[in-house]
Amino acid sequence: MSYFLKVTEPEHADGQLQKSYERLQTMFQTVPKIFVAQSIRPDLLEPIVQYVNRLMIETHALPRSTKELIAAHVSRLNSCAY
Repeated sequence: MSYFLKVTEPEHADGQLQKSYERLQTMFQTVPKIFVAQSIRPDLLEPIVQYVNRLMIETHALPRSTKELIAAHVSRLNSCAY
């Protein structure tokens, strides 16, 4: 995939960015491209990864499957293909 900004794909990451990608890989079995697009600022990506983990992955009041269904429904309502 090409971007206007120079991003770092998971296979070329190192340091803090590699750690963030590894966490995303664990959460989603892939590194979603929306996070690759944020690779230009690894220092800002890590807090986002932590937030996504707490919001979507960890089980609190709702299980992950329910949160994902809600997110998919909201995306559909917003005509968002992602």
